[in-house]
Amino acid sequence: MRFGCIGCLVLLIGGIFLAVVVGGFFVLSGNMFEEPRFEVLDWSRTDSSGTRSKLYEIVQRDTGQSGRQDPLPFTEREINAWVVRYLAETAGLRFDPFAMRLSQGQFVLQGRTVLRSILQGPPFAQLVPYLPAAQLNRPIWITVRGYVSVQPGVPGGKPGRGRVTLTEFNLGKQPVGSWPFSVVMGPAGSDLLSWPVPGTVRDIELEDRRLVVQTR
Repeated sequence: MRFGCIGCLVLLIGGIFLAVVVGGFFVLSGNMFEEPRFEVLDWSRTDSSGTRSKLYEIVQRDTGQSGRQDPLPFTEREINAWVVRYLAETAGLRFDPFAMRLSQGQFVLQGRTVLRSILQGPPFAQLVPYLPAAQLNRPIWITVRGYVSVQPGVPGGKPGRGRVTLTEFNLGKQPVGSWPFSVVMGPAGSDLLSWPVPGTVRDIELEDRRLVVQTR
């Protein structure tokens, strides 16, 4: 009986904690449903077709089946088409509209999704079944700024790691810092910020309106 009472107390404290965390998130993000300024970028979802041969060439270099070492450039249009598809398929983040602008050393990603799609980490995911559908389906804009780095691996052997470092993360017009992304997204967010790359990849460079993969 005493153990049962302790269990009830733990559940009660846990419930209060979850309510405080979630409530605080929504209070601090009071204007996160407001639409920010969005500049349309000219790209098409079919532009991703050009990335396949380049990605295959990276694999060929890593396995020693290609002796090329010239830089592999990806256009801004190709990156937009590939990233929007990758986010939808791997993390359930579906954006419409969407724009990812590349400049020297950094990127700015902006798009509109729904609130449900970003509440993937604990305790948010556990509360989704109890939240009104009207709230979960509310449109929400995400603006992210950051840069890409590579920890090289071994060509033909140990993979390297690609990493995205966020310097800005906004929900609607509400700046919320960079850390809430991993909190609300949970493991899915961590996977988007760090991923394996073939060992032959030496660097990923962001330039004006293009991304360049350097190999060795």
